[in-house]
Amino acid sequence: MNNIHTNRTTTQPICMAQLNTQKKKEAVTQLLNQHVQDFNIIILQEPAWGFISKSGGKDILGPVVLQGWNPIIPITNINNIAPKKPRTLTYFRSRPDFMVTLRSDLIKDRDIQILDIEQHNQPLTTLINIYNDPRLQQQSTLNQLRHINLPRDHLVIITGNFNLHHDMWAANPVGNDDARTSGVIVNWLSEEGFTMLNKKGEITHPPRNAHERASVIDLTFVNGQAIQAGTVKEWAIDPGIAHNANHLGIKFLIAHGQVEIENPMDTKYCLKDMKLDEWTKEFENAIQGSKEELQPLLHPEPLTPNTLDRCADTLTTALQTAMAATAKTRNPCTNAKPWWDDDLAQAANRVSDARKEQKRHHDTVNAFSGDIRSRIRKACNYFKRLCHIKKCDWVNEKLQQATTDDIWGFQDWSKGA
Repeated sequence: MNNIHTNRTTTQPICMAQLNTQKKKEAVTQLLNQHVQDFNIIILQEPAWGFISKSGGKDILGPVVLQGWNPIIPITNINNIAPKKPRTLTYFRSRPDFMVTLRSDLIKDRDIQILDIEQHNQPLTTLINIYNDPRLQQQSTLNQLRHINLPRDHLVIITGNFNLHHDMWAANPVGNDDARTSGVIVNWLSEEGFTMLNKKGEITHPPRNAHERASVIDLTFVNGQAIQAGTVKEWAIDPGIAHNANHLGIKFLIAHGQVEIENPMDTKYCLKDMKLDEWTKEFENAIQGSKEELQPLLHPEPLTPNTLDRCADTLTTALQTAMAATAKTRNPCTNAKPWWDDDLAQAANRVSDARKEQKRHHDTVNAFSGDIRSRIRKACNYFKRLCHIKKCDWVNEKLQQATTDDIWGFQDWSKGA
């Protein structure tokens, strides 16, 4: 096809983060705001889940929804299939060079997500986000996963909260009961050709108090294709993204390489307030001005490739002309929440710095500091209070600046809009 656009983009590494947020809203809020420029996909276990709106007098529950992030829920009709909260959830930021698809055809379960990540002209990657509950025994996530025909012809990543102890990754020797339970899973992973990316003994779940033991339960495995291609890079445990969760975060890259691709729409538009009748009128006017170029489509004779190219270019130009005339240009916010500011960013950084200091202390003396643990707790509580203050200040400012034209829109706030 004859390209009428010169704007091009390039495939880039996909930056991934993983964290068990233990249903803590502050941990999710911090991740989606503070790291909005750092990650493209955020994989969560035990995500925050709560009231978002009302319908027919009933409360509607859902995930934290913030501007710029698209949440993927493991099962769509969750209220009907599973009355319990989902224990896996994935957020992604839209980008022209990759697409994420939920593979609900393979499994529908609140504790597991199988996602296909497609990047232009690059090998397909299947990402499996799990929360494994050993108490479910044969119905646990990992036991279910053993009976799914996972793809063998492309890259597969299994990552999440395994909740299992085994000498392969544990910091301390495990008991016979733990070894028997996890041994079946380890044997299956080995037979399927998976390799663990964790360093043996590196803690992912620090103790919450002096009476609790640290453990290694957040794990990442990749199949032989991923190892051979060297696609999963810079895997690391990052305490700085954990905030007030008791698990440590994990981050890595999916990096196939750079390939130039055409960007068919160099300007993005917001369709929320666009009026359909106005767009239709503008599109019809654009088509009327290009009748001669489109005439070949009305004839029964076969069209040559060059003629098809010209018709496609003409229709694309008409669509873009109508869009530019009737829709507003989309200007995405750099932060997920309008009330997020430098004060909150600094408060989040204090938590992050204290968590990193705790990890350095443990790496040096092989023990966790009670003093640093106390500072982490205080920093998290301060962040939580500051979030409440910033939200209230922003709401009050909005209400004070409201005009008679938009005052009625505030009633949507109580409905989650």
